[in-house]
Amino acid sequence: MTTIQLTVDARNPGEFLAVCGLLEILDRYDRDATSMWRRKTGAFSSLASASADVCEINADIDEALLAAHLGERLLSKDAWKAVIENNRVPLDQSIRKWCGGIEFSLGDGGFLVIDHWYEWAYIAGGSIVGASGSRKGKSRWKLWAGPHEARGPGGLACDLVNMIPSPFAANKLQALLDCHVPGSSGFKLDAATTRSAIDRGISANDTRAEKRERVRPALELLAAMGASAFFPPRRWGEAAPDGVVGVRKRIFTYCTWGSHLPLALARMAARAVEIAGVELVKREALIGMMGQYGYLNFARPAGTAVEAAGEIESESDEEEDNE
Repeated sequence: MTTIQLTVDARNPGEFLAVCGLLEILDRYDRDATSMWRRKTGAFSSLASASADVCEINADIDEALLAAHLGERLLSKDAWKAVIENNRVPLDQSIRKWCGGIEFSLGDGGFLVIDHWYEWAYIAGGSIVGASGSRKGKSRWKLWAGPHEARGPGGLACDLVNMIPSPFAANKLQALLDCHVPGSSGFKLDAATTRSAIDRGISANDTRAEKRERVRPALELLAAMGASAFFPPRRWGEAAPDGVVGVRKRIFTYCTWGSHLPLALARMAARAVEIAGVELVKREALIGMMGQYGYLNFARPAGTAVEAAGEIESESDEEEDNE
């Protein structure tokens, strides 16, 4: 049995979701793997007294071999397929087409599906299309607009894959989360690289002008996997009033869990489902808007995000549909 420790800032919903994505991957290799969260000192060798959020994973795997394998698969174009209307194609062939999902092949360990951006599609002129100019059909996880809309989810994923350094040498899973490169992400799941001036500490215009934009491409891709698996978009119907699991209006609610749990229970705990004997730490992250673009903010303790954005709860359905 191997104990793996992933050190992140759990207030960053993108980092939390990326860990969820890794938990999904690890389950493909060890169905008995378990995970838990704790606050821990000594996680940073350069600052031993600092506390950090650590996801501790127990699994029967070789971490170095798996990290190297994942590094190779993430930057391999052959590992990625986009599901379009009549076929599965390479990511770059899905640009400007309706895309119902992205498949990431682990090779010998199955595959994961990313489909966080929409809830349902429409037929127009004999083809599948989204609902242009309306929130209908799109999940709260669809944060992009404008030029990114034209590239589509497959194109945005392709951009991130192309940003991963080649070769990507990793002997720990933590390296997948820590890899920074120049650029920006269309998925906008990583709060640490959002265009929000408050979170970045520098305005978006200044960041772009000074060529200081940074992105964590592997983290963004893993976060998309985590969002799709742990907090999927609900499909249209009476049983799906709020659109996305864990999201109400523009508040994303999630939890870390304080006891070792298998994946099936970890998914429930992450969604704030109470489990006997398991301590949950609940956080809320506001999905901010910059024009037509959305982005994830750093989370606050449960309740404070809603209080700080009380007007969101009073939005009418009509206002929400017309965003």
